[in-house]
Amino acid sequence: MFSFMKKSVVLPVLAILLATLLLAVMPTEADAAIYTDTIRLHVLANSDSEEDQSTKFAVRDDLLLTYGSVLGTAKTMEEAESLVRRMIPEMREHVNEFLSARGVSDTADITFSVEWYETRVYETFTLPAGYYPSLRVLIGAAEGRNWWCVMFPPLCLDMATEDAPADDGLGAYSESERRLISGGYRVRFKLLEAVSGMFREKSGTDPKRK
Repeated sequence: MFSFMKKSVVLPVLAILLATLLLAVMPTEADAAIYTDTIRLHVLANSDSEEDQSTKFAVRDDLLLTYGSVLGTAKTMEEAESLVRRMIPEMREHVNEFLSARGVSDTADITFSVEWYETRVYETFTLPAGYYPSLRVLIGAAEGRNWWCVMFPPLCLDMATEDAPADDGLGAYSESERRLISGGYRVRFKLLEAVSGMFREKSGTDPKRK
């Protein structure tokens, strides 16, 4: 009788503790917002030839030098996406004029879409694998090694200019997002990636990454 009563008390307590622990480590809606509060920049080279790879980096630097400061004025994700979409025709024309001036016969296309990215480790933060809004610059056949970073928040600016944000650009993220990508929620981070991976497998979408 005593043993039965003991179990009837202990098991519910353990269940409550387990549920509390799971709730504490499960990713929240605020954590998952990292995917919709970030715009990635993805530049794809025509091929892996030395010349095409050099062209890729030249296009990257020119694009950031020309538009980085303007795009960096956005304070919210909504402002950033609206600005990027509005400037795509101008950026496309500019990049193609830049390629022509370099004597490159390839043309480039610029698109804005949602794209899968693997886990990316930067100096002070790590972005989880998952689907992100992405500004894509496709040069020629776009079959060479590519380059990517973060356009919003403006974390790419220091690649071609001296206008890097004083707070590393992370100030545009919520406190929860900053803790997530800065190592404060390691278990949540891994669980968030696992959930994103499940959606990737379910959709059957597997963009080529190099």
